Amino acid sequence: MTRKDPPRDIESIRKMLRRGEGARVLEVIGDRWSFLILRDAFLRVRRFEDLRRRTGAARGTLAARLADLVAHGVLQRLPYGPAPGKLDYRLTEKGLGFYPVALCMWKWENRWSAGFDLPPRMVHRRCGHELDPLLTCGHCDEALHLRDIRFNTGPGVEHPARPVRATRRRQTAGPGGYEKGVDTTMFHSVDTVGDRWTAVLLAALFFGLKRYDDINAALGIATNILADRLRLLLSAGVIERHIYQERPARHEYRLTEKGFELFPFTLAMHEWGARWMPSPHGPVIRLQHSTCGHPLRSRLTCKACGQLVDPHDVMIAPPPKARRPRVAHPRPRAQPRGGKGKKPLVRRT
Repeated sequence: MTRKDPPRDIESIRKMLRRGEGARVLEVIGDRWSFLILRDAFLRVRRFEDLRRRTGAARGTLAARLADLVAHGVLQRLPYGPAPGKLDYRLTEKGLGFYPVALCMWKWENRWSAGFDLPPRMVHRRCGHELDPLLTCGHCDEALHLRDIRFNTGPGVEHPARPVRATRRRQTAGPGGYEKGVDTTMFHSVDTVGDRWTAVLLAALFFGLKRYDDINAALGIATNILADRLRLLLSAGVIERHIYQERPARHEYRLTEKGFELFPFTLAMHEWGARWMPSPHGPVIRLQHSTCGHPLRSRLTCKACGQLVDPHDVMIAPPPKARRPRVAHPRPRAQPRGGKGKKPLVRRT
């Protein structure tokens, strides 16, 4: 996962991509609707109709995704009110553990979103500063960068993963293509990486793969799906195409600055999968922080105070008040001391 040390073996990369911790996460949270449901869950939106209105999902789609998240222990159903059948969907401890992934998406959206509403500002209660989340090493507290991460295979890599279920059709929503009341914050993120194969393709690029044939061999997916996901990342500005051979013309795909800044999101997803969805055969991918030499365990901290960010310590900041324009009023004319309609006072001599 470092640009200096490209992958040694495409087959090993293929196994890590298809069997790794991130792949298990994408089996549960692998499309835009699941990401949007979790976005709203962290904003304390809990009822079906509110979730349907804010995400814009069809009723059947929303019901299916909620059932998946409940079945995998990310959400739980709790009754509310005296009427039967009234249910809240609340985050479990496992669901709350997804917070670093959500915050990394929020930070990327804040910088790179275009055409959609920006996410709300957040304040870290412990220090009172506007929240700027930073992914750091749990051993040395240094900020994590792609160039400082080394990877190797673990014992779980030799154990076949479950067959990948049918891929849900990728769906996007352009500006104006949604119903009234839909919350469009985070739409750029979920339209870019809120899809199983786009996220796996991004991981392949972080592993150092650049050429089409290598990427295709590692992902093992249909060429039309790969071509579609590459076009998506190109149009989003996450990758650029560079020619490396003229006759015949061949290109390689390189991450842009915008693409490299998706690394914390990808790493946070891997870490969540390693903790909450571990393989019984051991880790598939082992990561090491080269700066301190320890096995990698990340922490999400507040950049201002350095403390660990807990979802209970974060609040939505009120929008800044619009300043009322100053209106220039004519200065009142001075009135005589005697008052209106009276003769001015004069000093007797």
